[in-house]
Amino acid sequence: MLPHTIEYHIADVGDAWGIFREGMQLAVRKDPADAIAFANYFADRETLMSPHPVHVMADVHLYRTLQEIRNAA
Repeated sequence: MLPHTIEYHIADVGDAWGIFREGMQLAVRKDPADAIAFANYFADRETLMSPHPVHVMADVHLYRTLQEIRNAA
């Protein structure tokens, strides 16, 4: 049997980015980099406390936003 994977997900929630753990919203951040940092911090912490694998994922809107930021740089 495959182990349960804990998922953190970053999604566009209008004018901000929602950070979700297993479907439950944990936080909202205005800046996409802050949303990524927040999700990564908690996912990294959880890898130390849990025997389960942890993944951080994002919706397509975040990927597009990051591409726009890269193109503008």
